[in-house]
Amino acid sequence: MNEFLLFSSEDPTRRVTPVYLGTDVARGIPVHKWQSCYINKTDFRTVRRIWYFAQETVKLPGSTADNYAAPIQALISASYDFPNGTQALEFDEVFNVYSFRPGILESATALSPPKGVFCYSGPGQDLVTLKDVGVEWPNHFSVRVDASTSRSAKWQRFHIRYNQGREGESRRLRYDYMPPGSEDFESVIHDYNDNLTYTIDRRVGSCKISAGVRTSPVSAISNPILFFIIHEARFIFSPPEKAWEYNGLRPCRGNAIKCTILTTSIDNFPAIVDPDTGMTTGETWAVTNMEYGWSIRAPLATATPDRPKGFDYPVSLYLKSFRFPDPSNPSPLTIRTEDIEYEFYEMSHERYPDDFDTSLCYRSLGYPYTNLVFTLNLNKDNTIDGDKLNRRILIRETYTNLMNTMNIKYSRLADLDIDHERVSNDVSVFFTILGPTVIPGPTPTFNTNEPTVEAARDALKLAIDNGKFKFDMTLEDGSTVTFTAKSKSLVSSRHYISTHASGVVVTKESYSSGAQTAAIIVGLLIGLLAGIAAAAAIRIIRKDPMPAMPISISNPMPSINFKSRASAGVSSTASSA
Repeated sequence: MNEFLLFSSEDPTRRVTPVYLGTDVARGIPVHKWQSCYINKTDFRTVRRIWYFAQETVKLPGSTADNYAAPIQALISASYDFPNGTQALEFDEVFNVYSFRPGILESATALSPPKGVFCYSGPGQDLVTLKDVGVEWPNHFSVRVDASTSRSAKWQRFHIRYNQGREGESRRLRYDYMPPGSEDFESVIHDYNDNLTYTIDRRVGSCKISAGVRTSPVSAISNPILFFIIHEARFIFSPPEKAWEYNGLRPCRGNAIKCTILTTSIDNFPAIVDPDTGMTTGETWAVTNMEYGWSIRAPLATATPDRPKGFDYPVSLYLKSFRFPDPSNPSPLTIRTEDIEYEFYEMSHERYPDDFDTSLCYRSLGYPYTNLVFTLNLNKDNTIDGDKLNRRILIRETYTNLMNTMNIKYSRLADLDIDHERVSNDVSVFFTILGPTVIPGPTPTFNTNEPTVEAARDALKLAIDNGKFKFDMTLEDGSTVTFTAKSKSLVSSRHYISTHASGVVVTKESYSSGAQTAAIIVGLLIGLLAGIAAAAAIRIIRKDPMPAMPISISNPMPSINFKSRASAGVSSTASSA
């Protein structure tokens, strides 16, 4: 403030003492007048300032403290006077102060450049690389992104998953988004190692495999999602080096997060795309300022040994482009600007095997694949369900051994699931082998340098049956457990019947209509006989006589006539005579 009021000089050894000039009226306000004068003998420059401060009895709007005199106006005159008396130049300035709040700034936020401003100071400017200040995207991550432009108030959302490719994996990028004019989400997977793009509609289960990754330019304003994907190398993986201006820390995303701000400027970027034809016009924006905002998720956390503590959470990426309608006659009055902003949420460094799963493409397009299962035995009981075994490491080790045994790529394994049967110490490994890499074309073919599904399965079966599929794993307590595939256990997963103890056994019984009728009759007869037997037992106990039975029931034989019809007729005639 003293330097601004000219109450101090650039040379700390030279003190500038202001002189009180009395009272006056400025802008209708009673004021005190102070004057300071500074002479630079090196370049013969003289600067004089007269400041007007409001008197103590004056109450100004917005003033928060009566102990500080509020500046009202300054009259500044400067001149270059040479020793011979020649005056080379003279100029006058008038400063009017309309709002003044005394106090000490809590941070340098108020002095930071506005958003998207790159302050170029010419050759020799101290510019940095993002890694120099601890800003770096990880080798694998998942993040949700919201994009907005100056042409539309509607946010466009997409989800990015990336894996740089380690342990036999391919370098792949996946983004899930809703294309413009569509009502269904799409998953697009770029496989940079195989130079393939998988476009998956997960609602209907369809898939399209095309050669190459998308490189044709798109309009940044109408399609900010694809614009981000196309230029992912510039934004994420290969940002400019020694080109970023460090603008310190300031609040971002409201005041909830404190970010480090880094800004760079890129000439002749991006290309201008005709919205009707989708083709480039041959022109570019004159310059685009790119501003990154990064934060630290856990400032007090201890850094891992393999990586120094740095900014691990991207918050925003802001692009502001400038161009002149007539580059041959540039004017600040005709300059055009457009801006795009990307907000990052839910940043995660975790990765999962199904993040880049393309098995749906093989199923929907009728390409070869097979589902298999085999059994692993452990040399230690009660280990698979214990808290000393890291299931994620177990899945990774299983992936690695399957890849090495069958001599296939990581991307050809899918749906790996490890299931433990409680009734035994066996572990069932379910997985899917996909066919060789597809070569797109009018008639798609497959890479003949890769083993087929049958060859990969046979190689695995041979290793399992010969007892060669085994691996050791270190537990959390430092001990080691050995997993060995059970001989003759590799079968198609369609033939596998689970004996899982947690399953619920359901028994369903059904009867025919005849069986139901017979059961009713037999039940009635059994009930009748049981009733008769009970009544007889009661009479025997009471010693009551049994009821007299009709002769037809007690001795039915006398009522039966064994004579012939003729004899019966003669006898009847004789009797009547």
